[in-house]
Parts: sequence; C-alpha cells; structure tokens
Amino acid sequence: MYNSDTIYSNFTPIVKSAVIGYRISGPLTLVILANLTNFDFSKKPNFVFYKKLYDQKEELIDIANIVYFKSPRSFTGEDIAEIYIHGSLAIASHLEKAISCISHLAIRAAKKGEFSFRAMLNNKITLKQGQSINNMIVSDNIGVINYSKKILFNGDQESALYSLKDYIVNIYSKIITTIDFTEDENFELKLILLDISSFFKNVQNALIKNRTTIEQKNILNIMIIGDVNTGKSTIFNKIIDSERAIVTNIKGTTRDIISENLIHDHKAFKIFDTAGYRKKQGKVELIGYKKALKISKDIDHFFIVFNGKLTSTALKRMINDFSIGTNYTLISNKSDIQKNSISLANVIETNRNMPRLQLLKKLKLVNIYNKQIKTGKKDLSLNKNELIFLENILIKKDYLLEQKDILIIQEIIRNIIDEFSENFGYINNEDILDNVFSKFCIGK
Repeated sequence: MYNSDTIYSNFTPIVKSAVIGYRISGPLTLVILANLTNFDFSKKPNFVFYKKLYDQKEELIDIANIVYFKSPRSFTGEDIAEIYIHGSLAIASHLEKAISCISHLAIRAAKKGEFSFRAMLNNKITLKQGQSINNMIVSDNIGVINYSKKILFNGDQESALYSLKDYIVNIYSKIITTIDFTEDENFELKLILLDISSFFKNVQNALIKNRTTIEQKNILNIMIIGDVNTGKSTIFNKIIDSERAIVTNIKGTTRDIISENLIHDHKAFKIFDTAGYRKKQGKVELIGYKKALKISKDIDHFFIVFNGKLTSTALKRMINDFSIGTNYTLISNKSDIQKNSISLANVIETNRNMPRLQLLKKLKLVNIYNKQIKTGKKDLSLNKNELIFLENILIKKDYLLEQKDILIIQEIIRNIIDEFSENFGYINNEDILDNVFSKFCIGK
C-alpha cells in the first residue's frame, strides 16, 4: 500500500454541511499548497491561515482555513496539510480536480485507512492504536470507546493482550533455552507446562472480566407504531428534529421503515417510523407493515400512537402483532379523547404544535433508557475483536497441555506468537531474541 508518493482525501463526509475537511500527506504537500494558494506555508507550520484556493486556470475554488504540519511532527510523520472548505459537493469536486491536476504521477487519492497506515509505518502509532482509532469511530458501546481512548492516548500497555504477549514470549524463550542448553528436559518440561497452564488461566480471566461489558448495548431502539394517519411521522420528525418522514393527510403515506439516530442527554437512541395499520392495506403498504413486524424483535420500547381513540381490541392487536409485552408508551395525538377509548391513566397527550423539548420531556426518553439499558462501570481491557482472538487461542489449551514432546510444544507456542503478531503487530523475531538474551544471559 505504501510508497513515497503524496496522497489526499476528504476526512469528513462529502455531504452538504458547514465544512468539508481534506487531508494531504507526502513529500509534495507544500507544492500542492503553493499551487492552490500561491503562499509559502513552510515558514509557519502549525498555524491556521485563511486563504483563497485557485485551480490551474486561476479560477477561485473557495476561501478556506488551511494548516500545515511539518514532518515528522504530524499524524503520519510526513508533511501534512488540512484544508477546510465550505460544505458544498461542487466545491469539494472542484478542489479534488485541482489537486489531481497538479501532478498525475506523484499525487493520488488515498486508499481507505492509508493515513493511519503511514502513521504506523513511521512509528507515530502502533497497529493497535490504529485499530483503536477505527473502533472509536464505529462503536456505539461507551465501554469500547473509552477503552479505545486509553489505547490511543496511553499506549498498548492498557490492553490485557500486552501482558499476555509478554507471558507467551517468555514461555517461548524458556523452551528455546531448554532445547539448546538444558540436560534434564523432562524437569524443565513440567515447569513449562505449568507456565502454559498459568497463561491460559490468565486468558480465561481476561475473557470473564471483559465479555459481559463488551456485549452490553448502549443504544436504545424505539419504534413508533399505530394505525394509519394517526400522526406517527409528525412525532418522528419532531423527535429527531428533522423533516425526515413525509407527512400528509393521505392514509398510508409512510410505506416503509425510516430510522434515525438521536443523541439526547448524552444517551444514544435509534428511532423507527413505520407504516400504519388498516384493514384494507395496499400491497406496498402491507410490505412495509410486515417489515416492521419482522424487526420488532430487536426493539426495546414502542410508542403506540393513536388519534383520539384507541379501543382495547386495537391495543391488544398491536401488542400481539409486535410482541410488545409491557415495554410501550401510549401517545394520544389529540387532547379530546373520545368515548369507548381505553383508560387514560398512562397516556401522553401531544399535538403537532407542541414544542420539541416539551415533547421529549413528556416522552421520558431518559427514564426509558435507564430502565432498558444497563451500563456497566467496569473498565475494559479488551475489545470485541481481541475477545474473539483470545477465545480462539483458548481452544488450543487442552491439546497443548497434552503434549509431551517439547519440540511440538515449541511449534504450537510459535504459532500462537505468530497469531499475536498477525492480528496486532506485537511480536517479531527481535522481540524473542531480546527476551532470550535479557532473561537468560545466553552468549555471555
């Protein structure tokens, strides 16, 4: 993946927004900046400048904030520039074209993860820290995110794998010493098997400590259901603070599931808007309703919306259709409740003119979250991928402890070390040799 060329890419999504950010890394970074701005950034690295950007035809692209980081004091260890343009797709396209036209041979678009890859090759981060950056971005588990922060900011030693790596390398070093320098291999073999057993015990303890916390969920799924034309989409749009769902007076307007993520009071929610129910549904409308039924098993709480009247029969039908149980909130979209409706003891009354913050307060999202989501207080020392890795290592335990031939044991341990190296970039031959010489004084 890596060579000495110069790469560029957006590091924020290219969508209509306030700002789109671009990053450039490599030996031609200053050349690109000079071509775009006619300004020498080399004299003042780490300063933000507000400069006009021009293409090769001297046409103005944008006025942008630009900062230059001089090698090796940058994320990748190379010369880097970051350019913050206005969040227009057309401007982003114009800038990319201007950069690519400077030199077709030595400047190219970056591949996925290439900036982090270069940072690792230039010893700015470890492989594990690079993985932690990605985990911080993609995870919705607070425990995993906090663990990734510790790895990224404090180093690999925050991981349980770090000490396990040292342990297995130490065992391998003892095996080499026994083979090459010890006369009574049987005595040493017994000690080595005890060390191996202790290693697997530490693996098991790490798994027990981290498994429950890793598997905890941190996002609450809420589905809005009800009959057609009861105002479900209006409530959905108000909750997410966006006109995401189409709202009309026509029955059956919503025909598919729409979902949106929401952060409220530092807690994560995913809100689903669904097709409404009616006795005579159109074909597409019915597909949308059945689709909502299918995913309802993953829903933590339901908002059942009705428009002034909800009979016990209708409520029972929805509870049975969606297998709701008791995890639901009744929401009346009119204040003039009609006769023959169910008991109003736990009904939330709302209307289309209610302010959003008032609606959120009435819905008691935080209370529902705290009831459904049990957040652990334990600090993680593994993430999910590392947990799976150790589970696969643990499979070798019985087979390894049954061995009586030290050469076979050496080969299995070597394979475990290779797996550490392959997955997390921890170990190479120098690690093993350094450990052998420092611990056993071989070759004095």
